[in-house]
Amino acid sequence: MPVLILLLGLLSFSVLANEEPENDAGTLPEFIDLGILGTITGDIELGFLFIDGNTEARGWRLVTEMVHDTEYFRNKYQFQGRLQKNQFTNTDTGDVTSQTTIKRYAFTGQSNYKFLSGTQSFFGRAAYAYDMLGAFKQQGQLVTGYANRIYEHQANYLDLETGPGFAYREAASGNTSRGLIWFLAANFDQELYKGSRFRQTFEGNVSLDGNNSIFTSRTSLTSQINGRLGMRLSFSVNYNSEPEGDAETTDTETSASLVYAF
Repeated sequence: MPVLILLLGLLSFSVLANEEPENDAGTLPEFIDLGILGTITGDIELGFLFIDGNTEARGWRLVTEMVHDTEYFRNKYQFQGRLQKNQFTNTDTGDVTSQTTIKRYAFTGQSNYKFLSGTQSFFGRAAYAYDMLGAFKQQGQLVTGYANRIYEHQANYLDLETGPGFAYREAASGNTSRGLIWFLAANFDQELYKGSRFRQTFEGNVSLDGNNSIFTSRTSLTSQINGRLGMRLSFSVNYNSEPEGDAETTDTETSASLVYAF
């Protein structure tokens, strides 16, 4: 029910924005033009967490993505971070202490070299992730492969990517593993109507050495509020084929954030 309420709220914001005849937010350029250096697009997503009552916590999440597009290259950079602190009260002394309960961040950099029609490309990708309490404390990967933009219309697109790579992982227990993987990815971005965009991303890291295979899916709906400011509702699913101990194979996260597009 909370997800449904948030979704309806996002849709309402978009409808109200479209009903304002003097609002020219929809005519804003969808990229920053750098002339012979190409174009830049991206956004910054910021969400806050406030919990009061029996449990008190404060936290934030930050996601930013930038795409630099030139005649021969498409470079993409993404950063994700989340920090949460909970307050704990000592029942004997009444002292209140603050402790970090969630801390994670991830960085991805990818460069695609276009060839033939420009929709096909070779890519190189590097990624690193840290999660204080996750199934994997640290993860890193290097991947190279082939990508194809099989659909493109204005700012709407569908990219498919695949190729071999190498991954390093440190589990929560301290055990480490490294080996070959096969990388799969799909990125779909589509404007539903003026001021509202739907995005679906999928990444798969299939182990070729019999270790863990990891799959990540993120679905989001972004609704424009005013100018470059919007709201985003996101739902993420992370699947780990062989978690340690009694850990679940699947983790999910639902979030609502403010977004600034550039």
